[in-house]
Amino acid sequence: MEIVLVGAGRVGHAIAVRLAEEGHNITVVDNDEERVEYATSYSDVMAMSGNGSDYTVLINAGINKADLIIAVTSDDAVNMLCCLTAKKLGVKKAVARVRTMEYFRQMVFLKDELGLSLVFNPEKETASEISRILRFPSAAKVDSFAKGRAEMVEFTIAEGSPLANLPLHMLSKKLGAHRLLICAVERDDEVTIPKGDYILRADDIVHVVASPGQISSAFKVWGIFKRSVKNVIILGGSRSALYLGTELVAAGIRVKIIELDESHCKAIKEIIPKADVIYGDGTNPQLLLEEGLETADAFVTLTGNDQDNIITSMFANRRGVGTVITKLNDEQFRGMVDLHEIGSVVSPKNAAAEAVSNYVRAIANSLAISDILALHKFSNGDAEALEFSIMHSADHIDVPLKLLKIRQDAMIGAIIRGDDCIIPGGEDKVMLGDTVIAVTTRSGIQKFDDLFED
Repeated sequence: MEIVLVGAGRVGHAIAVRLAEEGHNITVVDNDEERVEYATSYSDVMAMSGNGSDYTVLINAGINKADLIIAVTSDDAVNMLCCLTAKKLGVKKAVARVRTMEYFRQMVFLKDELGLSLVFNPEKETASEISRILRFPSAAKVDSFAKGRAEMVEFTIAEGSPLANLPLHMLSKKLGAHRLLICAVERDDEVTIPKGDYILRADDIVHVVASPGQISSAFKVWGIFKRSVKNVIILGGSRSALYLGTELVAAGIRVKIIELDESHCKAIKEIIPKADVIYGDGTNPQLLLEEGLETADAFVTLTGNDQDNIITSMFANRRGVGTVITKLNDEQFRGMVDLHEIGSVVSPKNAAAEAVSNYVRAIANSLAISDILALHKFSNGDAEALEFSIMHSADHIDVPLKLLKIRQDAMIGAIIRGDDCIIPGGEDKVMLGDTVIAVTTRSGIQKFDDLFED
């Protein structure tokens, strides 16, 4: 697809890289010459400087040949104007980044009036990702598929776990007949798509696919199930904190937000009146302890400073908080700290890139360019979980899986048929109308048939 992307900041760059990797032709537009130069140096895109809401600039960027415009500048109004101008120039699909809560509440109206196809908010996407983890506190990461009917959950095998030193083929015999699939294992910075003779070890990072209910049942048997989160401390009153706090309070969870800016504390209290809002420096260990850190079910760091987020998360982890979630804006910090010490890691730019990429895949799927409905990268991008829509007949449809040659670097993790999540065995078949969840360490897969050897 031909895509014009306006805005080359953190979010814009992440989206451009993701879409370029998937074979789309991207033209990036930004006012900042340094960002333009950076975009062309570190990703396979065309780039030009200029105001993306300007008629002439959009024409020069090839908007008349584009299938889609994506506007992700830091200014909501500019993003909406870019999309409006592009729509007037004939682009059929328009995507805008909108961060301001007031605008976001009016999105149904604005989408209709401006002809926007998708409105996304990185901070709200981040809050939704955190909320999924808090609903499943035994996991470090939760990715949802097929409208929540299947999930891929990441967790680490602890010393003394019944999973440690267990061959996969013994999983159901030793620990109960819970239908779920361990579809990927990270060990020593390598990702493996495991077979039945693979032996799990302590400290392995394991990725499991099944329905939420199946995963909960298995976690109880495995002794790694954590009780539901009842009270959460959030460090920082950022936009993500506001969206998350609102969602958690609505779910009946006690929320405490610690914010350094006194005037902002008052604004937070007006937006989330049921939350406890504390004015103070949340990087002060004494304050955290006084505010009940050691009795909190979860601690979430959402300040704008990655170093503060990392340090306070490490402190919370050492104080025994059950679930710790850390927001990182800069990916370089992932390789500088032990991820076990900062819990689950979330990134607004990655959440945004995933939301936009999944929308683009849905368009490609409708045009029969791709079978992919959703794609979630994990293990620092070394592996992918793919959601396929099976809408066309093919050689690999309606054939028992045991008769098919699935690639060594891929695995079919689940088949969604109606409301059922099927963990496939050798006799199971993929049928027309199914949704299939697959995991692979191979990049560039676009079609369901790509999972199989020729």
